[in-house]
Amino acid sequence: MIVPKLRAATPGARATLILIGCAALSACTPPTGDFGRVEPSVVHDRLLPALGLEAARQRGEPVSYYRLTDAERTMRALGWGVVMPPLPEQWRERTLVELRRTRVLPAERVRLEKESYVRTLLAIDYRSSGARYAKLIDDVRADTDRIEPFFAAAAKVAEDDRVRARAADRVPELTPDESANVDGRIAENGLMIAWVRDSFEERLIAYRYALDRLVLETPDRKAVEAEEAIATFASVLRSLRPLGPAKGVFKG
Repeated sequence: MIVPKLRAATPGARATLILIGCAALSACTPPTGDFGRVEPSVVHDRLLPALGLEAARQRGEPVSYYRLTDAERTMRALGWGVVMPPLPEQWRERTLVELRRTRVLPAERVRLEKESYVRTLLAIDYRSSGARYAKLIDDVRADTDRIEPFFAAAAKVAEDDRVRARAADRVPELTPDESANVDGRIAENGLMIAWVRDSFEERLIAYRYALDRLVLETPDRKAVEAEEAIATFASVLRSLRPLGPAKGVFKG
């Protein structure tokens, strides 16, 4: 079977398409639905992924045109809430993350500063300083609840990829398109798993940094509860992250 590909475009046309996508995204950062998952959207589900797939192909990154499995969809839905900055007011960071998620931007172009979370949290006009601690605690606990489901889904995807790789070695008359799609999907899954794993680590660093700054600016008894929540987050994360480092073009 021949896998359809997007038609090659001139550099100017590709740049125009990407700019259109960026403009659409900046006008509407990804909406969040239940359980921190992204809501369905034509821009975020169709337009940007199509642009990103072409951009990734032009950069020489592995790309797969295969449909996603149920396990792959579940893993990506669970991972979205981890890679996306937790505060809606972090609109710049959320936009950059969505451009990376859809592969409009390469992986190495997006790095989130640990200061962003607490800087945004302090800028929000809460009615009491204790509300900021409550928000921090809620965010930490929400991320703790995400750890086990995500890594369970990632383990299923990793096992499916091992089956996929073994099948590719055995299938007679494997076409170049099929081989490229298999390798591309395995690499794409590895990128997502590594990104979420790294995002959990970044969240832990950001939350510890935020708690220290909140105590400096507005000491509150809720700091003890926040510290306990962060310690639980760190403990669960240490016990459940089973996956190794990123590989290939997604290293780093």
